[in-house]
Amino acid sequence: MHSQLCNNNKMFSFENTIDQLLKSANKHSLADLSDSSLMDRVDSKFLLPADQLPHVLNICSNHYSALEIADKSKFQYQNIYFDTPLLDFYNQHHNRKLNRHKVRHRYYADSGISYLEVKFKTNKGRTVKTRQLVDNQPREALDSSYVFLKQQGITAPDSLKPSQLCTYDRISFANQQLTERITLDLNLSWTNSQSWNFDSSQAVTMPNFVVAELKQEKRDRNSPFFQLMREIAIRPQGFSKYCMGVSLTKKQQVKSNRFKANILQLQRGA
Repeated sequence: MHSQLCNNNKMFSFENTIDQLLKSANKHSLADLSDSSLMDRVDSKFLLPADQLPHVLNICSNHYSALEIADKSKFQYQNIYFDTPLLDFYNQHHNRKLNRHKVRHRYYADSGISYLEVKFKTNKGRTVKTRQLVDNQPREALDSSYVFLKQQGITAPDSLKPSQLCTYDRISFANQQLTERITLDLNLSWTNSQSWNFDSSQAVTMPNFVVAELKQEKRDRNSPFFQLMREIAIRPQGFSKYCMGVSLTKKQQVKSNRFKANILQLQRGA
């Protein structure tokens, strides 16, 4: 009981620190991002120890503004990923296949808005995201989006099944002049799907790390965020939230050699 109370107090203190830093940051709205949505982009990802997040937020505030909606700058996301029964999307990523897809239903819990999204990784290393607005009914959204999915190159939309639920909190920064955005995802949790049922008691969580993603029109290592990561000795590395979730929750069912370094890092906690 004492240990749990200490952990709860520590988490409250951490979250309170994050909230205070975000309150003092410069802000922008969704409308301000109309010219830099970066639906076609290059991504650079970083895995940060959570205890470095306050420092990162403090430095980012010197170069970027934080997204604010209804006086909030930290938002709850809920992704349901779809895959084939043989996990073709997962295996294509694991096997380093380019021109590959991922399909998900994304629910923005704070605004109540949902999209069905397709992410396409090109053979040039670019990420292209397309989406359409849907209701927060993932099964119905998938069933009614056959034409949309075919248009995005999904060859057999009717074969897709829910594979995983991934939830997290997101902080978003942007620099309009540099046309780049940063997302910081914390409190990640993954749960396997069993025919549209998600048993939260079986969730795998990642409380000690934050997934940072720098999104740019073209890769520029002179970016203030790249420079910050270099200063704190965090190197860019591949990190797919979907693939890591599959690796961690389906350990006995999938090959995961490509993600072994990330898995070991998460297990070590640093």
